[in-house]
Amino acid sequence: MIELSTERLVLRPFSADDVDALHALWADREVRRYLFDGEVPARERVVEIVENSVEGFAEHGYGFFSLRQRHMPTAIMGFSGFRPFDEAGVVEMLFAVEPASWGSGFATEAGREVLRYGFEQCDLRRVVATTDTPNQRSVRVLQRLGLFFEKRRERHGLDTVYYAMTADEFHASDLQSEKTVGVAE
Repeated sequence: MIELSTERLVLRPFSADDVDALHALWADREVRRYLFDGEVPARERVVEIVENSVEGFAEHGYGFFSLRQRHMPTAIMGFSGFRPFDEAGVVEMLFAVEPASWGSGFATEAGREVLRYGFEQCDLRRVVATTDTPNQRSVRVLQRLGLFFEKRRERHGLDTVYYAMTADEFHASDLQSEKTVGVAE
């Protein structure tokens, strides 16, 4: 089984055992505000998302990871990962973290590891991420991850911003991060 880890997080592919915890996370008013356009997803919808993720890992090597803090590895505090996008051959990155953990850098930490996995293990060439324009927290995460603003347009009836990154851009930003860390040490 695939398992990713960072200094503070353990990332595990979604499984059927995660449905209740994900449903609770996505039922949170602040989490679903931009993820499900304010609607509480039905449990059946959560089951479908989990099943699609499991199939995605089997078919493409990618899907969604549950995020767990290292000191609490049984509690899901968010998710991050990839799914096929609206356009054929394009992969979209999504993420969300419980509001109690906002501002702690968990979304950025998980996103960086998920991008690394996608570009290095799944051989993705390009990743896109979209968010409702008012969701400035997510915009800042995307910018910290090094994704570049691509465009702003209506999607599903909502004002949406598009960000993207190629594998080459990821590797260049990763090398720059290593140089910066080396200088700081």
